Amino acid sequence: MTYSLDSIAHLDHSKAFAQLNSKFNSFNPLKVLRIEQFEIRHSNVLAWLLDPSENHNLGDFFVKKILSRIFTRAENEERILDEAIDYVNYHFSSYSDLEVFREVRTETGRYIDLVAKSDEQKTVFIIENKFHAGESEGQLDDYISYISTLYEEKGYTIIPIFLTLNNVAPSHAKYWVLDYSDLLDIIQVQLTLNHESIADRVYDFLTYYISILKEELVEDKEAIGLALDVYKTNQHAIDLLYATHHDELRKHHRYNELFRQIDSIEDETRVALKRIYVKQKQTIDYVYRIGSNVLRQAFLTFANKEEFPEEVYQADSRLPSFILPDWVDFQEVIGEPIFPYWLGHGLVVWYERTWDERLKLTIEVGPLPYEQRLSFLNSLEKQEIPIKSKAKIEGSKFSRIHSQIVEISDWSNIEDVLTGIEYLYQTNETRNIFKKIALAVEAIQSQETKANDVKEITQRNNTMYIPGEAFERFVAIHNIHSENCRHTHRNSSFVTQTIRILEKTYGIPRENWWLNSVFIYWFERLKDDRLKLVLELGPIQPDLRLAVIEALEENGMTIHPKSKLPTAKYTRVFSKARVVNDWENVGEVLTVMEYLYNQQGNQRVLDILDKISK
Repeated sequence: MTYSLDSIAHLDHSKAFAQLNSKFNSFNPLKVLRIEQFEIRHSNVLAWLLDPSENHNLGDFFVKKILSRIFTRAENEERILDEAIDYVNYHFSSYSDLEVFREVRTETGRYIDLVAKSDEQKTVFIIENKFHAGESEGQLDDYISYISTLYEEKGYTIIPIFLTLNNVAPSHAKYWVLDYSDLLDIIQVQLTLNHESIADRVYDFLTYYISILKEELVEDKEAIGLALDVYKTNQHAIDLLYATHHDELRKHHRYNELFRQIDSIEDETRVALKRIYVKQKQTIDYVYRIGSNVLRQAFLTFANKEEFPEEVYQADSRLPSFILPDWVDFQEVIGEPIFPYWLGHGLVVWYERTWDERLKLTIEVGPLPYEQRLSFLNSLEKQEIPIKSKAKIEGSKFSRIHSQIVEISDWSNIEDVLTGIEYLYQTNETRNIFKKIALAVEAIQSQETKANDVKEITQRNNTMYIPGEAFERFVAIHNIHSENCRHTHRNSSFVTQTIRILEKTYGIPRENWWLNSVFIYWFERLKDDRLKLVLELGPIQPDLRLAVIEALEENGMTIHPKSKLPTAKYTRVFSKARVVNDWENVGEVLTVMEYLYNQQGNQRVLDILDKISK
């Protein structure tokens, strides 16, 4: 790849780049002071907010809100149980005497970011602030040991808090987890509810600070779109400018050619490039971070390979997430989130790059209506998924039920990251959780009280095959001719005689489609080890499709309005799924096939098809 200096001129004329520049260069006095770039300055803001005697005149609201937040975070549930914390008492206590200290030096020469002490409540808070950095070996233990030596014998309770930008877990078990999105919420709510009672200058200062946090934490879809557009059309210029100030990229093989060219540039030109970079640093950094984000690119490749519909995944640059497509059907059982949550579903799977440069997959149950959430958690527990007792308390919102980590050898290599994503998705542990989730939902549906016997998924089951013998028996039972069925390792499709009769009235698909019929049935093995039966209307002529749909509606079926558009091709008429515990047991697979086909909903559809075929 040749990195031409002419590309800089093209970037200068990019409308999208100019729009991003405008976004990032709106006036913010805290940016003038470069507060966003230095962890120590964020610690100064936190110290100011925590100190009740400071000139913000907000009293001890901030420390109380922090306590409330750490006591309700899912990651901290275990600590509350282990230490029998009376968080109600903490929340309603006064911290008006709180003293806040910055950069407290330990006996080993390390410095604690923040220490806050209340003599009245006999409580000491340690806050280790990690805005962009990771923790150093032994530092968390050092901080607790030092503060314990000073205060534990005096009867003080020590509450160590690990504050990070991206929800990073501390290595030390005694630290409470907190992240900057919590602080953002706390400040935003305070400004919204108490605007009139907050001094104008304080309000303005906090508004500017919120703006800085949002740039780090909140995905701006417009800005992301602009950044992707800029990087796609101006990659040479962005890489060239970014690399002039980031020598650490030299260790990545993919930048070898870029640095060879940079090294061959005359000193005067190299200085000019650095000057351009410095002038537009924030915009260039943002475009590079979004455009060259390997995790996002690898996740998009993964989602495409898995053929996920767009509505079941979000390629966030920091935390790409998805749900299994068939989890959409679970909403009837587990309910919908009581407030906006990820993909609008009560379950979510996401990937993240951890502070120690590993890839992590997490599965979480979200903020469902309490009765349904409790029922679902109990059902998961019967499937031997450990559920913490606090997760069942009314008011609890988030319960992580699975997480797994894999090493990534080269975060600049999209293939390495994609391999990690696919590995975590396909592990026996993840697949088994998917299966247990499906069993838990089925148990609720059938009001079963006895936990199903979940067998460990073996490695050979990763082939996702459907036993051919089971399908052969199924078609024999229903007298389906060999020309009307087809079996592959991924799915087994068939059409009934009634469906073939419909072809006389409605024709055949206008493009090659499966068994080339108006409707098609197929069995499909899902990732969570359920077998699914689907009946779908195919891509016949638009006017004939509309006639079929109207006939179905006249007989009481509800069809989505989009299916009536001239551009519509496929309309799912029936689908149902059920777990198969042992895929090598032909009898069990056949039993599930029969169960699905004989479902009342499917038989009703067959009756309607029989009626309109006459």
